[in-house]
Parts: sequence; C-alpha cells; structure tokens
Amino acid sequence: MSAVILSFTPSVRCQRAAGAFAAVNIAARRMGYAEHLAYRAARLARNEVLDGKKSAARAVADMKADLSLAARDDGPAAA
Repeated sequence: MSAVILSFTPSVRCQRAAGAFAAVNIAARRMGYAEHLAYRAARLARNEVLDGKKSAARAVADMKADLSLAARDDGPAAA
C-alpha cells in the first residue's frame, strides 16, 4: 500500500480565528453563559477575525468585555 500525505495547513488567519473561537467559548462558559450563547459569541469573534476586522486578541478582549457587561446586573435594585 502506498499513501500520499498531502501537506495542507490552514492559513495563519484561520488558525488565529480558531484560537479566538476557543478562547471566547471557554470564557463565556466560565462566566455562566448557556452553551448555545457561548457558541454564538465565539462564532462572532471568529468571524471578526476571519473578515479582517479585528486581530484575534482584540476580538477576544472585546467579546469578553461585552459578555461581562451583559452579565452584570445593573437594574433598579442594584443601586
């Protein structure tokens, strides 16, 4: 049997986008978000990196800030 191993490596942008996806997904779950909401936030961060709108670090930092702001309870009883 002979096999040919094709050398396929994803681009650097794809690798960074995957890293941003994983980081946001883990952070959102640790913050207590439901699985589908954590996936949604991670997907948004990944798409921002893939589209070239933000760097991976910036996308993760911005999404973590947005998630923590949304999780905070600043209702009328908080004051």
